[in-house]
Amino acid sequence: MRVLHVLSGLYAGGIEALALQLIAHSPSYLQAELLNTNSLVQEQLSAFQELRCNSRLSALHQWRTCDGPLLALRMFLLCRQRSFDALLIYPCNRPMLWLALGARIAGLKNMIVHLGNTAPADAQGKRTWHRLLLWFQRLGVLAVPCSDAIVSSLQPLPPTLRLGPVIPNGCDIYAISERASAARSRRPRDDVRRVLMVSRMDVIKDHDTLLRAFAAARQPGWQLQLVGDGPERSRLEALALQNNLEPRDVFLGIRKDIPELLGQADLFALSTTSAEGFGIVLIEAMGAGLPIIASDVPACREVLRSGELGDLLIPSNVDVWISSLKRLMTSEVNLMRLSQKTKSLVLYYDIRYLVHLWAKLLFQRSLSI
Repeated sequence: MRVLHVLSGLYAGGIEALALQLIAHSPSYLQAELLNTNSLVQEQLSAFQELRCNSRLSALHQWRTCDGPLLALRMFLLCRQRSFDALLIYPCNRPMLWLALGARIAGLKNMIVHLGNTAPADAQGKRTWHRLLLWFQRLGVLAVPCSDAIVSSLQPLPPTLRLGPVIPNGCDIYAISERASAARSRRPRDDVRRVLMVSRMDVIKDHDTLLRAFAAARQPGWQLQLVGDGPERSRLEALALQNNLEPRDVFLGIRKDIPELLGQADLFALSTTSAEGFGIVLIEAMGAGLPIIASDVPACREVLRSGELGDLLIPSNVDVWISSLKRLMTSEVNLMRLSQKTKSLVLYYDIRYLVHLWAKLLFQRSLSI
């Protein structure tokens, strides 16, 4: 089965990481190709090129950004040329409707769009999402959410709208565990202690709360590290300076050695908003055996099992975050107690299992269409 994976820019973000993982671990009977509809963004190009070198990705198509009928036409021509059996769209937005239209006209019926973020809380925003998903459905595209939090955010669904099964995001837990353990074993005894957050810096996240809380709770020998990039980075760097934090020490940018950074950290933090769709970094942190604190929003609550696998803190409440950070940075016992929670990590989130859920869904749709 030839599957075309579609991204709009090779960002260093969640859906790009998911695409990398699914392609890298796809069974041999799934032949993967990738279409990037925004060739101006190449942050993860080397990672996808590595998949090509390893024969996991058979073709990489790069287009200049376009929209409307032109996007549909280009997709129609590509589908006719390559004869795809299935289409997996990662960004769920309006331009992808045109792309799906072109694929549909070309005769492709097995199409899926990944739902990675919760719907807006306001009524008008939710109605807009409903309309978008209904149009995808009319084109024969099945919307597959990655969390129950996303499904809940869409309620009540329009009577005619049907969603696919929830398939969570995942990662290579075994590889992360091994690489993190190796990095941890190399840490010098007098190494600084680190609070780590890995996330794209955009409005869906809430780096502000963590920055302010760490600055107020900071203890001798502790350091905050923020991994990632995005449109909010300049503003966040200015905020760090205002709180007497040195941006050069705090902001690490885009990194390829995330497991090693996890292995050299002592506490993982994810300060985010209710727009968070899943929080795959929480799975990575659990795989590395780190104690975790996160915002008490639906997606984090779901991944951390309502606090069984980590501490959930009131979102955007700086005082609560200060108190939690102080309690953990000043007590090794508290850190160890929290780290024990992640020992019950369920391998349900391992990519080897999840890729077969995706493959099963693609084959089931092929047989039923």
